[in-house]
Amino acid sequence: MTWVSPQVEIQNAEIGGSTVDGTFVFPSDIMVEFETRTQEFFQSEGTLATGASTILDYLAEQTDVDAASIRQELSFDIGGGIHAITLDFRGYTGSPHQWGDTGDGGTKTDATGEDLHAQMAVFDRYLNAARIDSTNPALLEVGEYSTEGRYSPLQVVPENPNVMFDSEEESSVFDGSVTWVETVDLQQSIDGSKQTEG
Repeated sequence: MTWVSPQVEIQNAEIGGSTVDGTFVFPSDIMVEFETRTQEFFQSEGTLATGASTILDYLAEQTDVDAASIRQELSFDIGGGIHAITLDFRGYTGSPHQWGDTGDGGTKTDATGEDLHAQMAVFDRYLNAARIDSTNPALLEVGEYSTEGRYSPLQVVPENPNVMFDSEEESSVFDGSVTWVETVDLQQSIDGSKQTEG
């Protein structure tokens, strides 16, 4: 078994007039949740509803099941759904974990070893200053999904990232949570197709 402290690399963030890549190594006080979310094949409204009706009629003709009259889901594994990893973490003032582009702290692009307010602000800035999507995904390493593990690191986009500081409860720590959703890297696909055409 390989356990690699979760870390994410956020690329091409425009901060302070520069384009930077930041690496955020999450502290050891962390909870990790892996999940695969399935999604419904049909929706009750829109253009898919008409297609759904046609397919259900066909199924009724070919089988003994009256799919239209029962409350059961129709599922096809055609790549639908979501693979996601949620990281609930706690950061603290003076943390030695890399938190930015250099690991040295003291700049607009790195808060390693600094107080919690600097760490919260730098992480928030990267999330907002980089276009993290399928053309520029972040790179997540956690456990076996890592350069040292049995699977490759994951190309991901953030879902509902947040960091929170409660001045009444704690003076030197903050809590955070990010769900990282695996995504296709369209830039690799585009670059690959250009090479093939060339």
